Amino acid sequence: MYFSEEIAFFNQSCNNKEEALKKLGDEFLARDLVKDTFLQAVLDREKEYPTGLSINGIGVAIPHTDGIHIVKPQIGFMSLKEPVIFKDMVDDKHEIEVSIIFMLGLLKSEQQIEMLQKLVELFQDEALLKRLIECKNIDEFKGIMKEANIE
Repeated sequence: MYFSEEIAFFNQSCNNKEEALKKLGDEFLARDLVKDTFLQAVLDREKEYPTGLSINGIGVAIPHTDGIHIVKPQIGFMSLKEPVIFKDMVDDKHEIEVSIIFMLGLLKSEQQIEMLQKLVELFQDEALLKRLIECKNIDEFKGIMKEANIE
């Protein structure tokens, strides 16, 4: 359900987190899943409440914003050829080199909390996390998500 639009970019080259987030956000907007306020709201929230995490030495980020900017729930994915810098979710003075981004477009805060928990569980599975970094297409990606019970 959350991946029905198949918003996924593999092995991307982006100069910075803003470029990566814009690429994902523009795709959400092009498919009418979000309002035109979505990307700016994600960027603004990222400044206030950063979403970078380092798990098993791999940098991941889970940018998201409030449900008022969402039209239809969806999650976007991006893996990066070279990492981009995000601030640490736990300590915003610390920077994390992020290789995987999951952009959440969810309507309700309960959905966000539940999805954040599921994603953190997925990230703690080192084998699945490595497969995510290496996956090259949407079928492979959806298979990994299914294994992690995230659909």
